[in-house]
Amino acid sequence: MFLEDHWYVAGFPDEFDRKLVARTYLGQAVVLFRALDGAVVAFEDRCAHRRLPLSLGRLDDDTIECGYHGLVYDRTGACIKVPGQDRIPRGARVRSYPVVDRHGYVWIWMGEAELADEGKIPDFSRLTDPDLGRHRIALHVLGNYQLIVDNLLDLSHLPYVHSTTTGNPPVSEDAKVANERHGDTVQVKRWAKDVPPSRTFAEFGEYGGNIDMWSISQFQPPSYVRVSYGSVPASRGVPHDGPPGDAIWQPGHWGFQVFHGLTPETEVTTHQFRYILHEKGAADEATTAEFYRQNDQIINEDRVIFEAQQKALSSDPQGASADDIKSDATIVADGGLDLARAINDSIARKSRAPVR
Repeated sequence: MFLEDHWYVAGFPDEFDRKLVARTYLGQAVVLFRALDGAVVAFEDRCAHRRLPLSLGRLDDDTIECGYHGLVYDRTGACIKVPGQDRIPRGARVRSYPVVDRHGYVWIWMGEAELADEGKIPDFSRLTDPDLGRHRIALHVLGNYQLIVDNLLDLSHLPYVHSTTTGNPPVSEDAKVANERHGDTVQVKRWAKDVPPSRTFAEFGEYGGNIDMWSISQFQPPSYVRVSYGSVPASRGVPHDGPPGDAIWQPGHWGFQVFHGLTPETEVTTHQFRYILHEKGAADEATTAEFYRQNDQIINEDRVIFEAQQKALSSDPQGASADDIKSDATIVADGGLDLARAINDSIARKSRAPVR
């Protein structure tokens, strides 16, 4: 199921320059390039004439020349030249997509262009704060995007998938969890008191004893996810001595925030664009590099899980998919991801755009 009338992450800004980039989003082949005025341009990656991908053509100023018969398209997707004739066929046009460069991402609207509202781009403005450190990674995941959303809303998996970094038993066994829905936003709040820190928290938070810790996973449809981690020495308490408040960023003594741009490529593959955001502090270059390495290890460990899940789903004789995956062994930790799925399902039922 793809929700088309939404903004999705097309990539990082510096991925797009004066060359043609071919990508697939929501099953649609797209060609992108950065125009001479600096704007990113995106349109359908197939010539209207014989369907050769335009990404195999040539970029000339702000036009693309098809590599098969030389038809030329301007930045709106309209054909402006057919070699050997003056008349431009009425159907010589390819679909264009609204694109916005904002908050460290390039965003693309995959639905009806007239419905594109830049005010609906999620507020990831913290990514542009020059006083914060950041690190990014892009992954091509051989799994449905919904598997990734589920993972980010249920951090009880940390002790079992990330035992050498952010995970240890208290994250799953001793934590309290609150699942909250605020309109079309879901927050899953997890906190534990007076517990041993995992390796990452001990190493970079410089804790010598137990800690109070918390995390907040926030989902906005269709696939925007932020996860914030915070901690303090034991007995100081989590914010408000209970579930962390509505603020998505509450680092405490030490913490960090993770932004995920998840864009379905196909029903079984996903583009994942992730930022780590943190206070710079006094850490030296080697310490910061090790923190980044651990975070990249974490996301690659998750990728192994997603791809194994997708293989199991694809081989299911009952034809199960990530969209409608059902379990006869539903557990308490599924509460947040069930809320998120319900929101997307509701939007799909009401959507005016085609849902595939």
